[in-house]
Amino acid sequence: MPSVTANNIELHYRDDGEGRPVLFIQGLGVDHRGWGAVTRPLAKRFRCISYDNRDVGRSSTVDAPYDVLDMTADALGLLDALDIAQADIVGTSMGGVIAQEIAIRHPERVRELVLVTTYTSGDPRGSAIFEGQALLRRTLSREDYCRATFWSVYSHQDYRRDDGFVEQIIARTAGNDLWQAQDAYERHVRAVTSANTEGRLHQIAAPTLILAGAEDILTPMRFSTLLARDIPNNRLEVIEGAGHGMIWSHPEVVVDHISQFLSA
Repeated sequence: MPSVTANNIELHYRDDGEGRPVLFIQGLGVDHRGWGAVTRPLAKRFRCISYDNRDVGRSSTVDAPYDVLDMTADALGLLDALDIAQADIVGTSMGGVIAQEIAIRHPERVRELVLVTTYTSGDPRGSAIFEGQALLRRTLSREDYCRATFWSVYSHQDYRRDDGFVEQIIARTAGNDLWQAQDAYERHVRAVTSANTEGRLHQIAAPTLILAGAEDILTPMRFSTLLARDIPNNRLEVIEGAGHGMIWSHPEVVVDHISQFLSA
């Protein structure tokens, strides 16, 4: 997996496929591999670039305070290093806020924008959720932490699947060889909870696809409704039966929507 120096840190990334470039930005505590079920099929039609945010995966550890704007500069630095002047941007959760900031502050860099199960601000409820999860992560084993928190990521339909989907996800996550260090996770939490794009969404000029999970209780529908209300040129698609972890529980649906949107 290659790396570049961007915004004075090392970012590891994956570059698959050919055609118009699409940058995929992950959420809190998740490395680039979290996009695999989405980027593998899309790489047949697009150049899919996914990467490890700072403080996760194989990218640089940054033992200093930072926020979503610093992570926005990381993403732009990666595009610069790859000599990509303009790309489609796809972000999920925290990655969706980074994508919003790119589109607001650097509209010339964004051809089309896809926001997946994301939010607009780290409100008091969100802060309580993520601070509570950080506390659990600090005190529980990996498996117990996953069991104690994944109810907020996956829907009741996901838990009822015959293939034991949630158990498989728990096992894979607990066994992650790139498990994020606790201090790095808590820096991600502070970045998540300090973000706020409200009042500036009207500045997004790029055509935007908003994908929301009907069962998402981590970033509930009120955020997607606000995005759809304030972004001028957008389409909101609500995925029935999907929770916050839509890209893992419903990858085929996500792929279909992204492919159709970017191909229109």
